[in-house]
Amino acid sequence: MKTIYILLITILFSSTSIAQSPVVDIENKPSFRETVTNTYYKDINNFMNPFVGTWIYTNGNTSFKIVLVKETMQYTGEHYTDYITGEYQYSENGTEIANTLSNTDQYEVGINGNSLLKPEHRPICTDCPANERRVQVSIFDNISGLSGKFTLKLTTANGQPAIEGFIYGNAPVIVEGNPPAYTEMVIPTGTFTFIKQ
Repeated sequence: MKTIYILLITILFSSTSIAQSPVVDIENKPSFRETVTNTYYKDINNFMNPFVGTWIYTNGNTSFKIVLVKETMQYTGEHYTDYITGEYQYSENGTEIANTLSNTDQYEVGINGNSLLKPEHRPICTDCPANERRVQVSIFDNISGLSGKFTLKLTTANGQPAIEGFIYGNAPVIVEGNPPAYTEMVIPTGTFTFIKQ
């Protein structure tokens, strides 16, 4: 009987140890190829939380709306991580150019990523305090099929919470004998100030 009791405790302890994933601060996450299976890369300091919400850039008849959500402990196929995901709507001169707001496909989101940038990380931020983190995500242009990087920095504009967003595009993949339909993203690149709604 004593042997069965010890065996049951050993099995219970072993299964509990296996079920728990190590938790690592997302700032210490290695490159994707070096991540540890079943590790949870967590936004321990909640740097991503202030970016959550609906944000709008306007300039005359041009508007750019982004809706951002924080996803926690999402499985990548190898490890778990926290990240920002979202969708966008871009209108120019009152005409809608691109809109992914109604997207429900979790594998083809418009905005997605989890890189936390310190001031010295590119693009370098000379006016960022040492303890501030920017978030860098990818933005996918569903019309051109191209994507770019989208760096998000918290700021204020006219006393309101805002995000300074910097978008720069990636070049298209050129296949010999098959020129790309688009050579740049349809959504604009550059710097935009998004006001929290």
